[in-house]
Amino acid sequence: MRWPENSVAAVAEAVDVGADGVEVDVWLSADKNLVVNHDRTLGARDVTRTSLGELAVTAPVATLGEILDAAGELLVNVEIKSTRSVAYNLAAAAAVARYLDRSSASPRCLVSSFSLAVCDEVRRISPGRRVGWLVTRQRADAVFDRVGASGLTSLHLPFTRVNRRVAQRAIDQGVELHVWTPTLEADLRRMLDLAVGALITDDVALARDLRAGR
Repeated sequence: MRWPENSVAAVAEAVDVGADGVEVDVWLSADKNLVVNHDRTLGARDVTRTSLGELAVTAPVATLGEILDAAGELLVNVEIKSTRSVAYNLAAAAAVARYLDRSSASPRCLVSSFSLAVCDEVRRISPGRRVGWLVTRQRADAVFDRVGASGLTSLHLPFTRVNRRVAQRAIDQGVELHVWTPTLEADLRRMLDLAVGALITDDVALARDLRAGR
């Protein structure tokens, strides 16, 4: 990608290169706007404690609505970023769930988070929403059990943690497996061999060509 991640330009480029979807990171600003940025800080400002107008003075920043518009017909994985504040996390989950439920883009949106509480809150407000749990180090069997108990639709793992046993458990449980971030051809091929549900990669063109060759 030539453009900064989480920017409208990057999403537009994803459309141009033939991606199936994009993943963006969302925070709830102090004035209750849904702001798209990877980190909690933008410049020296804490996104969760700053208004959208003040953030825009610091650096260009997109809103979730602008990202959805730029994505066209692409699938959009909306990752809700969480903090140590339970109140903030639940407010952010509710804001995203209600915003997407009102949006015409709703059918092509998936919500994900590293916070299981956030995932559960989104499902509570929007029971039909596709929701995935992002996990890094937890034991696979325990993770699948919790995904099943929460009724989540996908599990998102680093590709290095995905093997045939994990992929088969996902199939058996009816849970989509989304993996990040394979870029080398050998890694992309291995994930395609395991029939994962989604590949989050920096080399969209290579992934697309490898998939087309199957």
